[in-house]
Amino acid sequence: MLKKSDENKPYYQQIRELLIEDIKSGKLKHGDKIPSERELAETLQISRMTIRHAIDLLEREGLVERRPRVGTFVINRRIRWNFITVNSFTKGMVSKGFQPSTKKINMLFEKADEFLAKTLKIDIGEDVFSLKRLRIVDGIPIAVELSQIPYKYCEGIEKYMEDNVSLYEILEKKYNIQLMKQKQRMKITLSNSTESKLLNIKSESPCLLIQGTTHDASDRIIEYTTGLARGDIIEFYSEPTNPH
Repeated sequence: MLKKSDENKPYYQQIRELLIEDIKSGKLKHGDKIPSERELAETLQISRMTIRHAIDLLEREGLVERRPRVGTFVINRRIRWNFITVNSFTKGMVSKGFQPSTKKINMLFEKADEFLAKTLKIDIGEDVFSLKRLRIVDGIPIAVELSQIPYKYCEGIEKYMEDNVSLYEILEKKYNIQLMKQKQRMKITLSNSTESKLLNIKSESPCLLIQGTTHDASDRIIEYTTGLARGDIIEFYSEPTNPH
């Protein structure tokens, strides 16, 4: 896979640079297991201690992750997600150079219980449209999201909600609802077996749980959302912008 360089620099630096080159070129992709220290040492005819030094550097730089008894894996794919700005998932990811897609998991109608009624400021028993979707970036599942909206605001919306359709764009174009701000909270949690299967991660993997409400221009609560995002890929950040 790699060849020794004749450059006048330490071998561990050469190995680090060659591995980084393979990552940047796509030869080694996110989630790929890199050759073991023993394999690299035999291929490059360099001591395992030197190989280990190079991998230590890559690990400190956040490019690889050692998993005990399993191996070392590429984790260079960090996806930054602005959790403050109200924007469609698709537009936000495209603007960062990613290829996003959305897969509908299910949608259903339910009656608002006490919690939903209080959160959405509607009466107990009112109809709520619930939409659960899987967010995908560059072919990698990154988050499971549940959106719950009072049905009186979006009657008939179920006929529009197919894969890769923006919920926020449908609300704006079909229902004249312009979403302006979000109030969200975030905490660390562990994925359950269903979530882990959807996200292609091990059960009880560290994830970020995001819960909050989305408001329109008159501060009416339109949506209650719950999202579970992979902790090994997603970086949330705050960068408030003028929605206009």
